[in-house]
Amino acid sequence: MDVKEALKSSGIDGLEAEVLLAHALGKNREWLMAHPEEEIDQAEYEVLLERRKTNEPVAYITESQDFYGRDYFVDNRVLIPRDSTERIVDLALDLLKDREDCVRQVDLGVVGFAKVFGNVSDVHTVVDICTGSGCIAITLALETDMNIIATDISQDALDVAKRNAKTHGVEDRIDFRLGNLTEPIQHLEEPFLVVTNPPYVPDEDELMEDVKDFEPHLALFGGPTGSDLVVQIYNSLQQNNACKGCVIECRTTHLDFLA
Repeated sequence: MDVKEALKSSGIDGLEAEVLLAHALGKNREWLMAHPEEEIDQAEYEVLLERRKTNEPVAYITESQDFYGRDYFVDNRVLIPRDSTERIVDLALDLLKDREDCVRQVDLGVVGFAKVFGNVSDVHTVVDICTGSGCIAITLALETDMNIIATDISQDALDVAKRNAKTHGVEDRIDFRLGNLTEPIQHLEEPFLVVTNPPYVPDEDELMEDVKDFEPHLALFGGPTGSDLVVQIYNSLQQNNACKGCVIECRTTHLDFLA
């Protein structure tokens, strides 16, 4: 079977088929487009197709996801980075520069909530709470000269984040801390800013099968309205004199809880 036939007979979305075939062959999608008549051994490709047909996310199958133009290792220990969180990074960079409150839509029904508590110009440390794959912390380490702290309640998630930090050459720039929400930074005395994408999906939300069945529920669900952890983080930061501001990814409906 050649490349063109393999893609045509995949039985899944065309773009996903291209990604999986390229991964199976150790090539890129551009190579596939340039070699449609190339004969291939499709054994590994068929295995990947069967995994996708059970709704396993493509990113977990390939163990790869792009974020902010860089490749990240991901597996089912961490959420797959989304475009909305790239926009949270943009909002954090804007807050560090403009030092102004802001609410910015980053996806359908999802916003970035940026709040200033004090003098942001004093900030030289940024804390990524619920770091997961480490994509926020690593991006901020690469895009700024800030000191970075990354926290997560899951040691498995921190292991993935550390792997990604090493890949991108910033493992010495990030202080990884195990613990729940703001607990790992409760004694932090230097002025800091928090950037976080916490679990904010309501417990009873109907999710797509590839999310519900494969992504870690610990990193998804945030109580009956999805606001439990969002509010807990925000209230804790408000009471911390060293925290000069925060950027939180949450549902638009959660803004009513952030007063």
